[in-house]
Amino acid sequence: MTFKYFDRPEIFTGLRDSVTTCDTCGQEKLCFDAEAFLGGEDITSICPECLAGGQLKDRDIFTCDGDITELKRQLKILNPSLTKLQIDDIANQKTTELEKTTPHLVTWQDWSWPCADGDYCKFIGYGSRPFYNSLTTTTTGEELFKNSFYYNLKDDSDIDYLWQDILPEKEVKDYNDSNKLATLFYVFKSLNSDTIITIWDCN
Repeated sequence: MTFKYFDRPEIFTGLRDSVTTCDTCGQEKLCFDAEAFLGGEDITSICPECLAGGQLKDRDIFTCDGDITELKRQLKILNPSLTKLQIDDIANQKTTELEKTTPHLVTWQDWSWPCADGDYCKFIGYGSRPFYNSLTTTTTGEELFKNSFYYNLKDDSDIDYLWQDILPEKEVKDYNDSNKLATLFYVFKSLNSDTIITIWDCN
């Protein structure tokens, strides 16, 4: 199960417990729960094949909310010769791809999907000390964690406290593990570099 912006969704968000009818193709399959999707239309289930294949692109349904303002800012820095219209077009295409073909990430709070290096990031797992230690290449897991906070969270987060007292000491292996925690760290990776982005929230 491969998605551009979501690693191993069968583990990190899960499928319905039993076969159900996909509301886009009408087939009986193991589907994603679509009841928490955003937009003006409501569906109950969508199969991985229909979601990945873009079956939501012509419907008023979104699986997430991309940080398009930050994406445009990054694109302009990376492509100074492009016009505003060209930047807007690229950003809109990437945002449509993200919001219409990405599995829904279950979160405690509502926040925008992060971007880095001119594209949206891929969700790669829930943060823990072992996970950050495994991701580091040139620094420590602690330094990686502290440097990874998304731009809009850095000033409002007590990052030292979160590392010392809140970040799980054991790996958060899947969605079921995440359900046992009151605070979650959502880890994303740039599609274009080794940049790691962290977003956190609590119930």
